[in-house]
Amino acid sequence: MNRADALDKTLRQMYAVISFPEGGEPDWEGMKAVFHPQAQLTRVTPEGIDHFDLQSFQAMATEMLDRGVYTAFFEQEIARREHTFGSLAHVLSAYETKRSPEAASCLARGVNSIQLLWEGASWRVLSLLWDEAMPGNPFDLKQLFAAEVSCG
Repeated sequence: MNRADALDKTLRQMYAVISFPEGGEPDWEGMKAVFHPQAQLTRVTPEGIDHFDLQSFQAMATEMLDRGVYTAFFEQEIARREHTFGSLAHVLSAYETKRSPEAASCLARGVNSIQLLWEGASWRVLSLLWDEAMPGNPFDLKQLFAAEVSCG
């Protein structure tokens, strides 16, 4: 498998392992395969910025599941821009979340900023940073994925 196909596969797996049906939970073992052991996950919310490693992310998500905040969760990529150089990749991935893959409306939309590391045979997520659309932070795919290059 070439690197481009391997990158696509890793990104599809990332979305699959965090999604789960009613009564389920994320695929924690699958996350360990997709995410680098030193991976950092960073969530931006109106209340602040939360930083996690895989273990603390699992603890936070499990607490939310136990409290019934989420009973089902599906995150699906709707657009992507990727850049690779040697053993590194950066992906800007727009997503929407739903209660089920068939749901007509989404719960939220946002953007994942993903950094990946090539480990000789596959890509692993080294960093995942996400923010959701909300008033004051609109979701505009045309603006988000407009071609731009700046040189300093």
